[in-house]
Amino acid sequence: MLTRINKIWKVAPIDHARVSLLAAELNVPMPLAAILLSRGVENRVQAERFFSPSLADLPSPFLMKGMTEAVKVVLQALANQTPVIVYGDYDVDGTTGAALLYLFLKKIGFTETYVCQPHRLHDGYGLHLEAIRRIVPPGLLERTPLVITVDCGISSHQQVRELRDLGCMVIVTDHHQPPDELPEAEAVLDPQQKDCSFPEKHLAGVGVAFYLAMGIRKSMHEQGLFGAETGREIPNLKSYLDLVAVGTVADMVPIIGINRTIVKAGLEVLGASGRPGFVQLNKVSGIADSGITCEDIGFRIGPRLNAAGRMGDAGRALDLLVTEDHGRAAELAQELNSENELRKSVLEAMCQEALVQAETAVKEGKNGLIITGEGWHSGVIGIGAARMVEKFNRPTLFFTTLDGIAKGSGRSVNGVNLYEILKEKDELFTAFGGHEAAVGLTLPQENLSALEAHFQQRLGEIATDTMFMPKVTIAWHEENGSIFGPEFLQMYEKMGPFGMGNPEPVFSAQGMAEKPREVGVNHLKFTVRFNGAILDGIGFGLAGDFQGLIEGGQPLNVAFRLRRNTYRNKTSWQVEAVDFKQLSS
Repeated sequence: MLTRINKIWKVAPIDHARVSLLAAELNVPMPLAAILLSRGVENRVQAERFFSPSLADLPSPFLMKGMTEAVKVVLQALANQTPVIVYGDYDVDGTTGAALLYLFLKKIGFTETYVCQPHRLHDGYGLHLEAIRRIVPPGLLERTPLVITVDCGISSHQQVRELRDLGCMVIVTDHHQPPDELPEAEAVLDPQQKDCSFPEKHLAGVGVAFYLAMGIRKSMHEQGLFGAETGREIPNLKSYLDLVAVGTVADMVPIIGINRTIVKAGLEVLGASGRPGFVQLNKVSGIADSGITCEDIGFRIGPRLNAAGRMGDAGRALDLLVTEDHGRAAELAQELNSENELRKSVLEAMCQEALVQAETAVKEGKNGLIITGEGWHSGVIGIGAARMVEKFNRPTLFFTTLDGIAKGSGRSVNGVNLYEILKEKDELFTAFGGHEAAVGLTLPQENLSALEAHFQQRLGEIATDTMFMPKVTIAWHEENGSIFGPEFLQMYEKMGPFGMGNPEPVFSAQGMAEKPREVGVNHLKFTVRFNGAILDGIGFGLAGDFQGLIEGGQPLNVAFRLRRNTYRNKTSWQVEAVDFKQLSS
């Protein structure tokens, strides 16, 4: 039986004078004003932009370095009817971005357009000519097509060079941190590259692809390439925002600024979408026809799209998004749903073993977790690492070992630049990449002990007394029950879409939890009374930790998020518990 991990509750500091002034100016409840202030909203003008972001305010695509060159190459290829290959990464971001560009390029008049992705297990991440040759018709590369990457390619120097040696034109669109030397493509789009004046540095890969479509459409419109004379209908870019919203949320980039604008609009499109793939995916995911949220993307749509690439061939998710046939979409959606069930069962079995290793390491005082398993499925080790970080709040490296090779995925916590720490021992790895919060790495199994020693030493040098203790940050402690009233809840709904940069607030309040029962795998269902308000509650993964505490029948402090729950066409508010504490603790 695993020991419950006690968490530190930190109530966010509140400037009550400023909160009162903002609440009066906006005529909103005090808790809402406090949350808005914590997100940089200080006056009515900023509040209007926050609650009603407009697509009309999106910056010009030509602020992005390389856009002029990329659009010129695409229009030249269109004039010559050059074949086009869209090459996207195998995750949700790459899949939605590849689908968007493929559909858009067909819409504007390309008659020979192909789309392909690498196989996670056979090819791995990045641009692979072998994957292109496996998927496109034989001999196509020798006909010198235009190749456009999505969500990958920024570090693929050799592969880009090989494509250009064949006579292909190459446009790289990516959003990952660029290396010092860029690939020698006709154009490179990445808002993080040096001297790029585009104001949002944290677009997802699908966001960069969308901006390329914006640039192409704008130039074609200015050059008179749409209309009756040309036979080309001007594309409605808003119709692609369902793809942008799904890819952006699933890739966990900050949902602020431009990302928040396009995700908010994209959720509206997704809710009304006639795209067969999303219609059928929503059905198998149990999502209502309207009111789709970021939570639906993060926990229902995204995992099913990702399951194809994690467990096998990502091309099925791509096929689902581009098909116009509802029957074919229904078949593919069922396949992805089955793959997701398999993914969950594989993950749960793996995490049960990993939890034992993690708890032992924590008891031994380790600041970081290195988890290994023989023959674990490499497609889910990243989720496994994230699970360990969520539970133990320690940087985690999660490895599957086979034939003397350890293939791993790492996730970090605030205050620890995982990429920089591991890069110091670059000589240990046969493959390594990532960023501050997440890495992928491969090394000989015999090097794991040296990696462990370096990992623990460096973490020990930067650790503070509380850095690795799990924490819950409370945005507002409720005492009188106002957050459960209709005035607050109606305004609160407008704060979405939530995500990184605009996270769902965690509230706390004293309440009486009752009728606890376990549902699913270790999920806790209960009812809770807060100062007269009675709500249903759910706590994911909390049954083993807290069912007995609730059965004790004593008042508790509850940390929770507020959620809208729809069941059998009835919608109500419920709480999603994050943690419970006895009143004396």
